[in-house]
Amino acid sequence: MTGDADEAVLRRHFVAIATADYDDPRWQPQKLPVDDEVRVMRDWLCARTLGRRRFTPLHPHLADNPTLTDISRALQNPEPHARWREADAAVVYITGHGTVADETHWSVLRRTMKGSHEGTAQRTGQLIAWFAESGIEHLLVIVDECYAEKLSADLVQQESTLPPGWLILPSAARDEEADSRALTTAISEFLKDVVARPYAYKPGPLLHVEEFVLGVQSRLGRRLHPLGSHRYGPHPCLPHPAYSDLPGDEDDEEDEEDAFGRRALMHRLIQAAAGPPQALVVTGCAGSGKSAALAQLTAHGGSYQVDAFVDAAGLSGTEVMARIFAALAIPAPGRPGGSPSPQEWLEAWADWRDSASEPVTVVVDAPDEAADPDRLLQDLLGRLEPPHTRHRRLRLIVGMRSPSGAETADSEPAAHTLADRTEALLHAERVRLDEAPYLRREDIAACVRAILLGDENSPYDEQEFQADQVALAVADAAGPSYLMARAAAGNLAARDRAVDPLDQEWRAVLTEGFVGIFRDDLLRIFPDPGDRLVAVELLRAVAYAYGRGMPRQGIWPVVANALSSRSPSHPYGDEEIAWLLASRAGAYLTKDREDGVTLYRLFHDTLREVITGHWRDLVGEAPDRQD
Repeated sequence: MTGDADEAVLRRHFVAIATADYDDPRWQPQKLPVDDEVRVMRDWLCARTLGRRRFTPLHPHLADNPTLTDISRALQNPEPHARWREADAAVVYITGHGTVADETHWSVLRRTMKGSHEGTAQRTGQLIAWFAESGIEHLLVIVDECYAEKLSADLVQQESTLPPGWLILPSAARDEEADSRALTTAISEFLKDVVARPYAYKPGPLLHVEEFVLGVQSRLGRRLHPLGSHRYGPHPCLPHPAYSDLPGDEDDEEDEEDAFGRRALMHRLIQAAAGPPQALVVTGCAGSGKSAALAQLTAHGGSYQVDAFVDAAGLSGTEVMARIFAALAIPAPGRPGGSPSPQEWLEAWADWRDSASEPVTVVVDAPDEAADPDRLLQDLLGRLEPPHTRHRRLRLIVGMRSPSGAETADSEPAAHTLADRTEALLHAERVRLDEAPYLRREDIAACVRAILLGDENSPYDEQEFQADQVALAVADAAGPSYLMARAAAGNLAARDRAVDPLDQEWRAVLTEGFVGIFRDDLLRIFPDPGDRLVAVELLRAVAYAYGRGMPRQGIWPVVANALSSRSPSHPYGDEEIAWLLASRAGAYLTKDREDGVTLYRLFHDTLREVITGHWRDLVGEAPDRQD
């Protein structure tokens, strides 16, 4: 689940504003270690291994004792090439001394004198106002200065008007001085844990805000109070270092593929992304791990590069084209403000393709879940590359679901599935995840085993034989579904005790498939039946949101109340939704944005089927909801 907002990001910027030296010695008797602090942030955000999610340092002179004029020229009136755009993402890290004067927070600069700030210090709230004027949609601001939380009071009236993709994180309380290196040390320790134990965190190429904030504050030793509306879910300004490691030597690649149990698949995908231009269609049943493998391919690089990745679920054909164009930095066709027709998209694509000197790699996942799958494939994707052209420029990798079995493109037309028609339309090679060599019991068991043994808090830690036996049992029950296997492994690793592989009660849960595992997980997250009822009814409301999702404000609580079986006297509202999102059950949801509105949907259609068809079973004998 990469988050569609991240896919549309065109450029990523990292700005550090750091002051270590002061003309007035009363600010600091010793030089502040701001270089080390900036280095921690830069090593994380600007690492080559992040691939397309790598941030580029911008205005590096601001990290070396900038003046007020330096900051203003760079951030209030930047040069045209350095101006932020709506589709950009930026991280701004501010470190040094901070002070409070005139009931507002100021960043102390080199020439700032104690007791005198006008004209020599930077009002921190003014920086936020400049950022807002740029129109940038995705922004993380970390203020690592004394009294930084005073900024919260400065912005309290503006918080509701901040763009939805913004996150502002003050490091110190409004009445406290910041400890040198404390915040960046906490961030560094958190990132090391993410790398060492990626299975302990929500998967995907981006860190989730709630996990980042909780993980950092637990190591910092004090509570953080973030500002902004993007406080849950993945954030484009929080790249996941473990997910995004580039493949190293051959042994490293084999270790990684063994851990995910997908060596044959990843090897074939990398061949397609690095080889001559062609079309490849990856198909499999629900839960076969198709989307996870394509996301993993997109996040990596080295001998290959994915130039554009689009999750087509819920999108129109022109929206898919717009995202491909944005990722490749191709100007959109048509007049400003107009909506290009499919033919205009194709003509603009052909002009660009014919002028390109190197082939490009485009990955499109879930076109079968698009707003109009047949039209997307027939009118657009199928016409991106003429089938018999001599100079091919496109490596097109398409992932979609198909029923298990031996359908082929040679079958009778009436029996063709969408996947069959796509294979024929694109003249593509097909990779079937439900068949050998891409489906192996041993691979699924290896995936489960890695999760059981990978967490030092797991009851299977240092119990390899028992983990092996349980992993094989899960693999047998999961069939071709990596989704079920990973869900079962996560459930087992979170238990207090290891289960006996022969335990009949546990095996009964497995035989119920994803329904049994999800019900057991809800019982452990929400042991109170009333809480469990609230969670299931809120999730059930989202299960009826197709396409890109359901808005939180105004729609989600209305649908939940309409579907509620208990007619609660206290209707569901934003408080209950915030509670659900903050719980571990929030991992079952993913976010999207459309026309400036945040949308929520279940992370997988299998979960939709479970909640809509078995919600009473999930709730159990829950009592009426209490006020």
